[in-house]
Amino acid sequence: MSLSNSIHSIDVFFLNRSMKKIISLLLISCLSLPYIYVQAQNPTKGGLLNFPIEIHDFGKIEESKKFATYKFKYWNEGDVPVKISRVETSCGCTTPYWSTEEIKPGDTNYLEARFETTNRLGQFDKSITVYTNSPQNPVFFLGIKGEVIKPIPQVTNGASIPHLGSLVFSSMAIQFDTLWDNQNMTQSFRVTNNSDFSAKFQSLESTNLPNYVSITGYPESMEPGESVKITVTLDGIEAPGYGFGGFELPFISNHPGSPYISVGISYSRKQYFPKMSKGQLRRAPRLSVEPAIHNFGKQRPGGFLKTKFIFKNKGKKPLEFKSINPDCPCIRLTIPKMVLEPGDSMTIDALFDTVTKNGTKSMGIRIVCNDPTNPESYVWLKADFDNKYNIECATCPK
Repeated sequence: MSLSNSIHSIDVFFLNRSMKKIISLLLISCLSLPYIYVQAQNPTKGGLLNFPIEIHDFGKIEESKKFATYKFKYWNEGDVPVKISRVETSCGCTTPYWSTEEIKPGDTNYLEARFETTNRLGQFDKSITVYTNSPQNPVFFLGIKGEVIKPIPQVTNGASIPHLGSLVFSSMAIQFDTLWDNQNMTQSFRVTNNSDFSAKFQSLESTNLPNYVSITGYPESMEPGESVKITVTLDGIEAPGYGFGGFELPFISNHPGSPYISVGISYSRKQYFPKMSKGQLRRAPRLSVEPAIHNFGKQRPGGFLKTKFIFKNKGKKPLEFKSINPDCPCIRLTIPKMVLEPGDSMTIDALFDTVTKNGTKSMGIRIVCNDPTNPESYVWLKADFDNKYNIECATCPK
């Protein structure tokens, strides 16, 4: 029963006309409280995706299968729509497929991971990074693992055959959770030749590894039963960009059971700030952006939407921007400079290409700067597009 109905019932049975007037005035006063106060008393959960299974083990897969596929189930257990903005994998052998549509509260969907088994004999362990537009849970980490095998040939004359086996890796995915931009970081793993065959490896010089990577212990060859320790060192100073990055460390050999295997190396590069006193923080650069969110409201897709963001340095030292990048190529920015002196400000023009857009869209612009209290932040462009005016564009990013 609604509050107004309750008041009416009380009036009918207990209250006189004067009391009804007083209660009505109280009700109007309560309902006229500022919206922000209502939000403070009844905060929303926001969009919140839930993946009940985060790692899937395929077990043993025959190479002849060509592709192994698994669908990760997820649903929105929040109270506002949320969408997956992009998905990255640690290896080109793994292809993700996902819906670009928003997931309404309570709705369920699937993210499909497709692993290519051809020429990938041996164990594998691949990571899948899922980015969403939910401030509460912007990133999820999923994984697939297993072992690709070849059927052992049948011998009918009673003769024994060599054990084909494979190169066995202690880990197929090396993840540096945080790669600081002022230091090197190191991790190690082991490789064992679990077969009756020798293996001779192609040199690393021919694999075009990034220049911020150094590898020690990489073997020229491995004899049956031999095990080696391999160490990966990443130079955080030389590594490009901030945020997620990764590459593959290939093992190309003449081994009949494992001619090509790769280990996925991933990292998240961040700025390093030493511990600072309150006085140092007061004197540090400080970023202010207005507005933090620009909502275009109801729009018809197919054209360009324009807006501006005002960036200001409210600190007492120069504010240096490492990067100002939109998550979607549909957003183009005009950035006048990358350093703001204390008290200085600049206007960044944003152009939003709405071709192929439909439904509710929320596009982020990621800012990385030397503000120690807010080194990585987002500003947002939002719009609500009418589906019936959707314009198809074969060459545009979805």
